[in-house]
Amino acid sequence: MNFRIIFCILITTTASQAQNNTFDSLYQQMSKVSSTSTPQTALSHLMKLEQASTTSEEQIEVYMLRASLLRQYGNRDRAIVTLKQADSLAARYKHPNLQARIQGALSTLYRENGIETLGKLSLIKAKYWSKAVSNPIEMSILKGNLMQEQAYYHMNAALYTDAITCLNEGRKEFEKIEDAKLRFFHLASTDQLIGENYIRLKNMPKAIDILSNALEELKNSAYPESPLKGFIYNSLGMAHLIGQDYETSFLLLMKAQQVGEQADFLELKKQVLASLKEHAKQIGDNKQYVFYNEKYMQLIEQQLDAQMKIADFLVGSYYEKEGETKDAYKKYVLYSLSIGSGMLVFISLFYYRRRKYSRESERQHPTLSPVVLPVVTPSEVAPKATDTAVDHGYISKETEELILQGIQLFEAKKEFLKHEISLSKLASQIGVNHRYLSYVIKHHKQQDFSSYINTLRIDYIVMLLQKNPETLKYKISYLADLCGFASHSRFTITFKRIKGISPSTFIEQIKDKN
Repeated sequence: MNFRIIFCILITTTASQAQNNTFDSLYQQMSKVSSTSTPQTALSHLMKLEQASTTSEEQIEVYMLRASLLRQYGNRDRAIVTLKQADSLAARYKHPNLQARIQGALSTLYRENGIETLGKLSLIKAKYWSKAVSNPIEMSILKGNLMQEQAYYHMNAALYTDAITCLNEGRKEFEKIEDAKLRFFHLASTDQLIGENYIRLKNMPKAIDILSNALEELKNSAYPESPLKGFIYNSLGMAHLIGQDYETSFLLLMKAQQVGEQADFLELKKQVLASLKEHAKQIGDNKQYVFYNEKYMQLIEQQLDAQMKIADFLVGSYYEKEGETKDAYKKYVLYSLSIGSGMLVFISLFYYRRRKYSRESERQHPTLSPVVLPVVTPSEVAPKATDTAVDHGYISKETEELILQGIQLFEAKKEFLKHEISLSKLASQIGVNHRYLSYVIKHHKQQDFSSYINTLRIDYIVMLLQKNPETLKYKISYLADLCGFASHSRFTITFKRIKGISPSTFIEQIKDKN
């Protein structure tokens, strides 16, 4: 969850800031706004904090906060680079406590990117550096957070009992925190995760008991209205749903949705809508299922837009500080952050060229009435993919579902028409490791990535030719360009391989039937 790394970075230590009252004050403000405010507000606080930093420790804290925001808004690769810069600074000035926190955050980012080998290595480093932390409270919070991180690795491997063991060990560390309000927040965060694991173990009574306790702990904490409240309600709602208490489940999910709306916390809203979809499915309400699914897809689009905007702000201010040219920044944004703008430019260009070509064709040829022709028989269409069992020991169910939702949006937006689309770019857009994406496509689409993209492109152009007779006048090279192929020859070869006939022959068949 996005709020976890933020609090891991922000709350682990505040004592080290005491000698700079301005920085300390801004730091405390940042801890309150980062998880609930708009990207622009969070960035504004970050810039003020950066200006107030005077020591190496404070500069490292700023790097870490920047990384947490980059991660929160989807730019994990840049967040990793930023944390590595912070780590270099911490090593140079010998700050083992900061190195421990940095490595813990790196472990989270590597794990989320599907690079568990590097993630576990960072976790080992974090545990090593944590031994040098002298402040006992800081040590307890750090150890507790690292045990949470260890638990996530167990959860990804479906080792839920081991995850609970880790979380209970972390809970013992959090119980040592003298500040009651801070202690209750960390305990609530831990119990929410423990409850999640009991849900996965199908022990609903235990899950409900622990999650209810987490709500009470959060109520007495320093952050009673944190988005964590919504995550707890969501987990409780799912526990009651699995227990077939549909009425209680719905009421709890509504409370979770209310928290998400009030906090405007995108990740929480996504999780709640996914739960409401499942609730509608369980009770057989197809209308509500479609409604929540549409809302969910809208949120994914909103998330992509938000990620692009905040990454634009954060990366732009980063390069400005480093003294690099605007051209370098624009180049980075173009190639690394083109999730939304690149797609809009491509679509605009596509329709402009199509209208221009259509006008030219109209002057040379009489307009034909639109006719939909069933030219391609079922046997000529590529066989529909059927799902096969996915090894959840290799990839977690949550990651699989994230990828499937990403693929669904990718297809709906027809992003496969982009010339530059690749496995790594789509993986980066969804926010997963490319190996996981390839694995899911192979299992759910029965194709490798290249064949999957080519099939989508050919099916698209076939649909276009059948539904819009005007396109029958287009040259093969133009049709190839329309559906994302780099060359006339590649398009022709691929078309014939998938449909069994050449595009020219296919077009002639349609013309003959007209």
